[in-house]
Amino acid sequence: MEKKADLTNLTHYRCLESVEKSGHDLYLCYCGYQDCVPGHAFGPTVRNDYLVHIIISGKGTYTVGDKSYNLASGNIFLIAPGVTTYYKADEDDPWTYVWFGFNGLKAEKALRYAGLSMDTPVAKVTDVKPYADNVNGILEACKLTFSNEFKREAYLYALVARLGEDLHDENNTSREFSYSYQTYVDYTIDYIEHNYSKNIKITDIANYIGINRSYLTSCFKKSMNISPQRFLLEYRMKKAENLLLSTTKSINEISFEVGYEDSLAFSKVFKSYSGLSPKSYRAKSGQ
Repeated sequence: MEKKADLTNLTHYRCLESVEKSGHDLYLCYCGYQDCVPGHAFGPTVRNDYLVHIIISGKGTYTVGDKSYNLASGNIFLIAPGVTTYYKADEDDPWTYVWFGFNGLKAEKALRYAGLSMDTPVAKVTDVKPYADNVNGILEACKLTFSNEFKREAYLYALVARLGEDLHDENNTSREFSYSYQTYVDYTIDYIEHNYSKNIKITDIANYIGINRSYLTSCFKKSMNISPQRFLLEYRMKKAENLLLSTTKSINEISFEVGYEDSLAFSKVFKSYSGLSPKSYRAKSGQ
């Protein structure tokens, strides 16, 4: 007989609790769905984990500290660990919501990326269906099997990712980047190493990574003391030098292999870099 996490499955209320916890970046604590009766209230209480509610329909009030928020369909509200909160369904149009509780090494950072904190615990999204679908997916994967463990984890990551996608641009008016500057530099270098033979530009790399060119340049100068444009040029020229010395390929072939469609443009850049034309550089080595 397969074991299940504690699943309450009623017509108006579904909840999955007692999910095994771990020290992962993110882990699920509980989740559920509730079609509240008029005036249904919860609290005041304090939670041990992060808890996010997404209102599917109806209205209600969320109170944290001395602030109260009147919320409706599309609103999201955050409950953080150690904070006393209270929330209540409207008497005339009670809300229906889904919720998921989670924690982990990156939980606070993920929420901050979405602009959610106890300073700004409320937000609004235009489409609640993905949240409801993912919570329902977790509830359906309640049997304690190895495959369902991965399903629950995948749905949790999808929920947190959706928060970031829906709320990051709206709530982050100041420029904030998700990773250290060195991470962006390392990722750029890796990208160049695998794509230098293509007609790539620094703007293309910045767009691929998800930051602007100006910030990428700033990261590179801080880490490497050169611009990413200069790094790309030097990387290509070093590859060209190696091909000139170790192969009998034509200048045209080499220029194409290091990302230049025009061999004349390549030769001009190579001479500026090395002080010799590609032909003279090769001749000097006896090729």
